[in-house]
Amino acid sequence: MPGMDGFQTAEILKRDAATAPIPLLFVSALGTSSHKVRGLDMGAEDYISKPIDPEELKARVRSILRRTRPAPPPPEPAAPAVAKGQLQNMPLPSLIRWLEMERRSALLHLTRGTEEGEIVFQDGRITSAGQGPRRGDAAVYQLLTWDDGAFNINPPLGLPSAAGTEGTAPNETLLDDGARRVGEIPGLRGVLPGADLLLEIPLALRAAVQADLPSAGVALTALLDGTREIEGVLAESPLDALMTLKTLHCLLRLGALGWESRAGAAGQAAAGRRSIPRVTLEDPIEYQPLHPAEHSQQYTLSARGVFIQTPTPSEVGEQLLLRLQFPGSATRLTAVAQVIWRNADAGQGKPEGFGMGLQFVDLSADQLETVENRLTQSIAAEIRATLEKP
Repeated sequence: MPGMDGFQTAEILKRDAATAPIPLLFVSALGTSSHKVRGLDMGAEDYISKPIDPEELKARVRSILRRTRPAPPPPEPAAPAVAKGQLQNMPLPSLIRWLEMERRSALLHLTRGTEEGEIVFQDGRITSAGQGPRRGDAAVYQLLTWDDGAFNINPPLGLPSAAGTEGTAPNETLLDDGARRVGEIPGLRGVLPGADLLLEIPLALRAAVQADLPSAGVALTALLDGTREIEGVLAESPLDALMTLKTLHCLLRLGALGWESRAGAAGQAAAGRRSIPRVTLEDPIEYQPLHPAEHSQQYTLSARGVFIQTPTPSEVGEQLLLRLQFPGSATRLTAVAQVIWRNADAGQGKPEGFGMGLQFVDLSADQLETVENRLTQSIAAEIRATLEKP
């Protein structure tokens, strides 16, 4: 040790309050009794003379650490759960009513497989809730769809555990609305794509409609990127199951929701559906074949063309001059369209009714942009209306 020896080093360490508690072990060639006594008097825990046995050195270090390490504080006893059980035996609505009747302050923790949820009660009233990405009412509504799983009612130590969660409606309102929502889910689920299909909104359309959507709508539509089946969307949506399904149903009705099977995504035979967005508008439209122009106050618009309900549709192949008046536009959009199908026979049973489908012919880039803007604005408005009517 150049500059100072081990005894001087030990003396300096022991004088400094910051280093004094560090246990010291001398390993030295100076092995006389007087050297050992000097080292131990300076506060060393042990003194070993060279040569040394590595195993003996390790054993002595372990012994020193056992003697000098502070004993860990005894663990705080975990607060026992007030009650626990299975939702199959005690459904969540019954738990909520019991906690309200008893005016309990508690943290209700629920698990189902890998999913978890929490509801905080203060004097029997639900004050906050969280489940996955959902908060507040949406979390409670989602948890009310669970008909199996486990629950623990914990004492109110440290409540609320999920800080920052949204407040909720009164208990009975949540229970009534939750029961209604649970009853509506099967009907909506039955008309949506199968569980093995990847759902998608085309990227350009998704980006366009998100500009006009609230944050929950943006988060939900972002999930529809062709990488998730419906169950994955339901699990990650910030909305409860009913509102998620209603929004998907809205997108399906508007032709904005497409899907593909995983086999198709892997390069095998695809089983899917391309999305062709279309909206029914309450805008004036004028269509003019060779005879005088006819008018309608409603039509269905897509980026490819329009469908017009009329008892006297033109013949397939005929070209018509269309004049469309979009809200907020000072001028009418004038375009040529060709009839590609018609329905003048009630026996055909087409769901659109009597009318004709027309495809745009040679739209300019500006005209196409005008049509697509009107389409995406209308789709976003439909989604917003769906989100605002739970």
